[in-house]
Amino acid sequence: MRTVAWKRHYREELARPDARASVTDWLAAPAERRLLEGVDRGGIISFPHTRLAASGPIDAAIVSTLYEREVDRIVALGVLHSGGSRAYRIALDEDAPEAERASAFDVVRGAFTLEAARIETPFGLQPVEPSEEVPGLLRVDRASLLRGEFSLDTFASILRRGADVLGKGPIPLVPVYVGMMRHPVTGSFELAREAAAWLRDRVSSSTAVVATGDLVHYGTAYGTLEASASDEHDLVETLRSEVEATLALALVDRKLDAAYHRSKEVLMNDQREILPVIVETVAPSRRFEVLRFDLTDYADVLAAPRPCVVASALVIYG
Repeated sequence: MRTVAWKRHYREELARPDARASVTDWLAAPAERRLLEGVDRGGIISFPHTRLAASGPIDAAIVSTLYEREVDRIVALGVLHSGGSRAYRIALDEDAPEAERASAFDVVRGAFTLEAARIETPFGLQPVEPSEEVPGLLRVDRASLLRGEFSLDTFASILRRGADVLGKGPIPLVPVYVGMMRHPVTGSFELAREAAAWLRDRVSSSTAVVATGDLVHYGTAYGTLEASASDEHDLVETLRSEVEATLALALVDRKLDAAYHRSKEVLMNDQREILPVIVETVAPSRRFEVLRFDLTDYADVLAAPRPCVVASALVIYG
């Protein structure tokens, strides 16, 4: 299997000569009614960070909706991919001593934000609204944890392009990259509740909250070939059902630990740390709606045998 520098990979997708025209076309489509309704009721809209052809139309639909509603800022919950973090690996290592796991958790617990006042995109500079640090919960990244992080890059780029296409001033982005929210030793989600309280204090009719997440990683590159599906359509339906069952477990049944483990072990859902924050933020609503669900092929990118897919889903929470 090929090792991929994902931040550069997605940047190169956006920099292709045809990408600007595609993004412009996607942004020109009318805002979707269900997205407008989701924003109006204060829901959290979730988008993938997969290949541009799959995630681009979803990002553009959200961006055009947020510009139509003339929000003043967007709080974006990003994934903190953990592959390169030794602390993350130790925290999740059930064979490591509990004290070491708790110490490692302190390194990657909570959420992280940027020092920069803008994000450089292929379509121009996207303004970033700084956020104050909250001890034990939200930190400015000074340890380069976010150096290779890419989960919000495509959304930020399309948001910046949306300003030009739609003739608006760029909406400031508040990027919040969510690290570990479940204590690996005690199983407590107290930190997620604190993060949700922080979010609720900042949400208003003029502030939207979005989140990213690839809700399934499945196939040869991910070690998950248990699901039985005779063709691509069956696989889409099988995995969509698995995702909806997991989201129902979290939002409807409020079984956060069960949903966390199902996300981690069955779906390989990289939104698993963000999901409890979302659940606590939209409480008491138990509503979610999967508007789109497709599987994006990564076999060629990873030089892996098929099937090798990642979910590209559009979801409204709350």
